[in-house]
Amino acid sequence: MLLEFIQQVFAAAAPLAVTVGVIIALLQLRNQNRLRQIDTVMRLFSSFGQESFLHHYRRVTTWKYDTYKAFQKEAGEEDHMSLMVVSVFFENMGLLYKRKLAPLELLDDLLSGPIISSWEKVQPLWIGLRAQYGQAQWAEWFELLNDAIVDRLAQLEGKRPPG
Repeated sequence: MLLEFIQQVFAAAAPLAVTVGVIIALLQLRNQNRLRQIDTVMRLFSSFGQESFLHHYRRVTTWKYDTYKAFQKEAGEEDHMSLMVVSVFFENMGLLYKRKLAPLELLDDLLSGPIISSWEKVQPLWIGLRAQYGQAQWAEWFELLNDAIVDRLAQLEGKRPPG
């Protein structure tokens, strides 16, 4: 009698154990995906602190070019290189965001200031380059990321209590 009772308990507990196991596995997979996203962003972000990148970033953020015409007229090879190095970095971050491989909150925490300050400097250049070469998609993910960060910051400012 006791043996039958134990068998019935185990028979009833088996589906419950499988269900609990599946739930735990799903939670671990979800967490693993989140960790992989953070790892991808952090690996790309590590180049942001490298001296070579910082050189280009500083050049871009201190430019005096207010228009594409001024850039065309006065920019040298090093300016073109800096435009590409900085834009490609943020384009990659924007693509990760667009593909939902990088959460906007993480990108905001890491790069909101650099994204906004860089885009302010390069936007007129990319608008001019897009028009000149008929390539509307150039730097599109950089622009998308900038717009998303600006919108997020505006929303956060709107939710902040007066103080």
